[in-house]
Amino acid sequence: MAVRLSRRAGPGHPALFEPSLDIPWPPRPPALPRASAAIDVEPFRAVLAAAEAITVAELSHVALGRSVTIGGLRLAADPLLPGDALIDDGSAVAPLVISDNAAPTLRAALAQRFLVATGTVTEREGFVTLEAHDVRDLRQLNRDWKTISRR
Repeated sequence: MAVRLSRRAGPGHPALFEPSLDIPWPPRPPALPRASAAIDVEPFRAVLAAAEAITVAELSHVALGRSVTIGGLRLAADPLLPGDALIDDGSAVAPLVISDNAAPTLRAALAQRFLVATGTVTEREGFVTLEAHDVRDLRQLNRDWKTISRR
């Protein structure tokens, strides 16, 4: 006698996922740089050059353990990437990580739209990240730089 196939869960046919909430999201590629980020960061190039900042694209596994400075546009954290925020300078996007015992002022500095971050290049969950020790407002630094350079 032929056995009929059933789509209903039962003792002989357990359900793969209980509710639909158990179904995992499909993997997404890491955040890609926005085309307009390079244009947005362009007015700050002189300040970034004076701070000896490198581009985000230069962060790699080769640079692990180095102390570097990067600057760019702050983006909201991606739930699929480690870190408290993302930084985009038009060349690439990198996660910024703030340690758990960091000062509250360091976390508050992440609220700025344009950032300059100094920290150590680390690897978390397979991604190259910057563990920030100092975060500053890039717009304020640019205003101060213009005032100083006029003198």
